[in-house]
Amino acid sequence: MEPFVRTAIRRYKKNDETAVLELSQKYASWDSTPTEADIQGFHSSEPDFFLVAELNQKIIGFVYGRESKEVPDEVLRKWKATRVGSVEVLAVDEKYRRRGIGTQLLKRLFQAFTERAIDTVTLSTPAEEIAAKRLYDKLGFETRGYFMKKKL
Repeated sequence: MEPFVRTAIRRYKKNDETAVLELSQKYASWDSTPTEADIQGFHSSEPDFFLVAELNQKIIGFVYGRESKEVPDEVLRKWKATRVGSVEVLAVDEKYRRRGIGTQLLKRLFQAFTERAIDTVTLSTPAEEIAAKRLYDKLGFETRGYFMKKKL
């Protein structure tokens, strides 16, 4: 496996839809898998926060974020935040993982958030995604709680 790979990180374009949908179906189906309509919605609602990683004209990863507009003032004060963004979906083809692609995608998303005065970022990840948790820890995320479920 190659180490760090410098990919082109750019905004999503309409003709990326098939590749992004494939990556979504394979790697981004935690509780629900983003559909074609979801992907079109990501693009139309927050195009600055929908980014792809491209290597040799192949989409090998993507990230989608959004501004969280419903954060109560009390939470903003407690977090010492003015505006909050969230990482909604991050997926990297498993053949290209552990090469810095997820980091590159997230750092570019954080840059786009900063340009819009978003100063705090949240995300959720499945408990079994140990490698993803390590990535988020490395990027400075702190665990704030646990989301749990039990089938009755």
